[in-house]
Amino acid sequence: MGLVNSLKFNSYSGAIITDEEYYILGRRRAQIADCLQSLLTEEMSNEFGIEAIYGGTGAIAFTNEVIIKTKNELSKKFALYKRTNDAKDGFNSVEEIGRIAFEVFQEVTRDKVDKKLYGLFGFTAKDLIRGHYMQDEKKIEIKEEKVISKALKIITNDGAPGCKDIFDNSGMVIGTDSSGFCSYDFYGGSTQFYLSTGLYNALGAGSTSTSLYFTNLINSLVLNQRRDGIDKVFGIVELIRVTNTTLERSNEVGGYYNIIYINGKGKTHKERFLEITGDLSQLAKEIVSAYDKGFIKKETCFHLIEKIFFTKNPRLDDLEKEMFAGCKNKEELNLYLRGYKV
Repeated sequence: MGLVNSLKFNSYSGAIITDEEYYILGRRRAQIADCLQSLLTEEMSNEFGIEAIYGGTGAIAFTNEVIIKTKNELSKKFALYKRTNDAKDGFNSVEEIGRIAFEVFQEVTRDKVDKKLYGLFGFTAKDLIRGHYMQDEKKIEIKEEKVISKALKIITNDGAPGCKDIFDNSGMVIGTDSSGFCSYDFYGGSTQFYLSTGLYNALGAGSTSTSLYFTNLINSLVLNQRRDGIDKVFGIVELIRVTNTTLERSNEVGGYYNIIYINGKGKTHKERFLEITGDLSQLAKEIVSAYDKGFIKKETCFHLIEKIFFTKNPRLDDLEKEMFAGCKNKEELNLYLRGYKV
């Protein structure tokens, strides 16, 4: 399933995080999901001064198909722009990119529904609507009430079995453009394209717990912080912290994190876009967890997170040594990070 959380830091910057856990057939746990990717190439981003990131939850094959097809659509549009050099053929906002992703999301959903119907009954949704389908050049009327009823349940997501991988998917597009930081989301079985009006967004497994945490966080901020923004290191720490909390309380959340920070004031893609994944993201997860459990002080946590995200070529071994150096009980911290209860 996976979890996608985003947090707006101020009018021009924010971050998004996801995990890599996925349950195969709802039973076998695997750390294989890669559901957070930039939709634009560096060339596209630099041309229009836009960043756009897609985060998806649900079936990883579904999300991967949406990402690939959205990138293909954007590449076609960019190729047209390069030929015409007309602004209307380019990307003018994150909303425009988000709507392209949303249309692809709906197309993939319809395709999965048609394949489900065809596998069960030999016809598609369009065939059902017109009342017949063709088989070996023979017209076959769709008249059986039980067949029609079952097909309609699949099309309308009305409790039909075996449709979880079709409708239990959702997507989020965050980014920065000339108007600042913005976020949009959409859901399987829904035709709505939503603008995220708050400071945060949460999709997927454990999103309810995440929303409660974010609500309490925002309520703890003073007025000028809610209006003008929060410190980027504080924001990243809280984004990791809420994901850690959700991981402890919810199923289908776990593994390494993928974290992307975007700063709309950067002049180039490299200045606007920062991705932390792999061992560095795992260390960031452990640092915040150690701080949350009282093993290290707030100052140590924030200092290390700032080093990971905002220094050039951070060294994993040095950062880990510094984390343990700031801990009074190194043996207990070592046991805790290895999964023991202390």
